[in-house]
Amino acid sequence: MKKISILLLTVILALYMAKLFGQGHRNEVEFIDEIAPIAVALNKQDQEILPSVIIAQAILESNYGKSELAVNANNLFGIKGRYHGKSIKMPTVEFEQNKSYTTEAEFRAYPDWKSALKDHRQLLLEGTSWNEQQYEEVLAASTYQEAAYALKKSNYSTDPLYPEKLIAIIEQYNLGKYDN
Repeated sequence: MKKISILLLTVILALYMAKLFGQGHRNEVEFIDEIAPIAVALNKQDQEILPSVIIAQAILESNYGKSELAVNANNLFGIKGRYHGKSIKMPTVEFEQNKSYTTEAEFRAYPDWKSALKDHRQLLLEGTSWNEQQYEEVLAASTYQEAAYALKKSNYSTDPLYPEKLIAIIEQYNLGKYDN
């Protein structure tokens, strides 16, 4: 009887773990399925920003739309500032000389993910208020690898491993298929 109880407990635990891990992956794929068509449609307007990079940035910056910033402000990219006068203050990890520190910053608050994706596109196309050409190399990139390293060079992120993380995400989910 004891062996049967242990076996039954093992099977129940295995089913629970399979459901738990299967659910997480499905949510990741659902997130990609939700934002990929928007990224592709935005790319069709001017062919300047590779959808694979946009999708990977959204995954990395928002943890598949599950980060506190994504949930509370629909901000998928960690873009600071205000969006139509709306923002949210949150702690953020920044890097300076390859050392991390935590600070509080004001982040744009969007009504929905589509607005966040459109605003991200606009930021890359128009640059920042202090440098209109800031993301020129990102726009000129012909591969997602070039674009990932150009984002780092353009100071999009302070994370020293940002390009490698984006490339790993793109390759893990075969996001390059959206660039054609």
